[in-house]
Amino acid sequence: MSREAAVAFYERLEGDKDLMEKIRELGTREAIRRYVKEELGYDFTREEMQKAISERNPQLSEVDLESVVGGTTGAVIIASTTLAAATAA
Repeated sequence: MSREAAVAFYERLEGDKDLMEKIRELGTREAIRRYVKEELGYDFTREEMQKAISERNPQLSEVDLESVVGGTTGAVIIASTTLAAATAA
């Protein structure tokens, strides 16, 4: 698992609307985790994804980041944090 993988996935997701849609369609944490790890080759923890998100979005407070992790802010961040939560399960 690596923070670099989390950053790389986050950057890819930001620029790939089709991938973002695929992540949304998968729906469940387990399906997303499996797809991202096995199909796309990214392996990272929830904490590594949270760090990547907070580094890319320094304007987010700790409260905002917790809201993001809960899946309430921005499509890219929601998909990323859904995946991060899935990797922690």
